[in-house]
Amino acid sequence: MHKALPPFKGLLAFDAAARLGSFSKAAEELSLTQSAVSQQLLKLEESVGQSLFFRNGKGVGLTAAGELLHETVRETLTRLTAGLERIEPYKSKESLLIACPADFAQGWLMPRVDAMRRDHPGVEIWFITGRAVREIDRIDVDLVISRRPIHTADVECAPLLEDYSVALCGPHTAQKIGQTPYPKVLECAPLLMLEGEPQWGDRLSAAALKKVRITRGATLDDSRLLLEATMREQGISFMSHAVAMQAIQEKRVQMLPQIPTVSRQRFWLMRTRLTPRTPFANLAFQWLLKASRDSAVNMD
Repeated sequence: MHKALPPFKGLLAFDAAARLGSFSKAAEELSLTQSAVSQQLLKLEESVGQSLFFRNGKGVGLTAAGELLHETVRETLTRLTAGLERIEPYKSKESLLIACPADFAQGWLMPRVDAMRRDHPGVEIWFITGRAVREIDRIDVDLVISRRPIHTADVECAPLLEDYSVALCGPHTAQKIGQTPYPKVLECAPLLMLEGEPQWGDRLSAAALKKVRITRGATLDDSRLLLEATMREQGISFMSHAVAMQAIQEKRVQMLPQIPTVSRQRFWLMRTRLTPRTPFANLAFQWLLKASRDSAVNMD
């Protein structure tokens, strides 16, 4: 069995006294009497079986054991505070929790956030990009955008964006390339590779490329870095049109129409069929579907 942990109040008193070097200052910070703090720290020392403080001329200092314990307590309290701050939006009915891939958030969703806020004042949007979501828990997430649809009875799944891979380069590189036909165009600039797609969606495995002298400029493990390298005129990339859509519209990159495109999995938008955590969830669901239709029209 695990050894019983010390009382949490004692750990808070310990942290305050260790930081401030004074029992009286710790008591003031915690809105307690000095006697109460002293009693909590005495119980803590009894619990760990070691002295944690020693008296000095101006207050108290930490023993070697106290320093080691304070390092752990400080780290734990910092992580606990961060965790409490992270769950803060879940209790707010004005927050909207959207789970989606990070590159999609940066390339397509973030440029549309201001417009969503104008149409729905007061909404606070939270992006959850660090993990793949396989179900909608109304406590953890309101909407999910993913290439993998969630097919369960309590989830509504709607097609959001068709997607395909396109060849891109910076404006100066495009000017140099001109109308050079495919596949000869691939000799005009280094190729920028995505680590998970080393064959450019099988473009590089085509028989027509056997006589083409290809230079590999860089291989990156994140499509956001791939787009950044493309905008910096470092070569030709082959990547998701949805992720690069905003950069294309802003003319920071240009598509090379002579290089054939490759279909990719579409993006899906999902919401719960049950009562949502916040009314913004259903409003945002419809707003995003309309935004996707508008963006498709604009690209045409």
